[in-house]
Amino acid sequence: RAMNEPPSAIIVRIGVPPGIAALRRSHDPSARDGVPAHVTILFPFLPARALDRSVRRTLARIGTSTEPFDVSFASVATWPATVYLEPEPAEPFRTLTERIVDAFPAFPPYGGAHAEIVPHLTVADRVSDPLEPIVEAARRALPFGGRAAAVDVLATDPDDARWRLRWRIPLGGGSPPRPR
Repeated sequence: RAMNEPPSAIIVRIGVPPGIAALRRSHDPSARDGVPAHVTILFPFLPARALDRSVRRTLARIGTSTEPFDVSFASVATWPATVYLEPEPAEPFRTLTERIVDAFPAFPPYGGAHAEIVPHLTVADRVSDPLEPIVEAARRALPFGGRAAAVDVLATDPDDARWRLRWRIPLGGGSPPRPR
């Protein structure tokens, strides 16, 4: 892909409690750019112009053969400058990522920057302040859970650089859930 073409992303949207939503708005730049709370399945993915019918068919085939699953979030973890929530179970997210990467091998998770797939829901990113107050605030909003019933394909809008939903692909062949 050309360096100036923004990539798309494949995520599982997660409904979060108000406290987590507020932390994301304050501390996660992607939230301000229109990205909903989510567990990333694959980023970076194809440029928006390359999201055609064949890509959608391939993702729909993977989605149909992946059963929806319940997920809970009960623990907070950190990387340098990042606070995230750990999904339980994590394995279905990892499996979904591996299946999509098998279909699109030119797009390894995180551009190949990390050897291990670590499913997570980012609460704060690129933070220069101490992380501990954010970690404590996130802990107060836990636990919560939801159902992973679809994958969303997001792409940036060339006019305003905000992320927008391109496709919602239901898991297990059901109808996609309504966005919140």
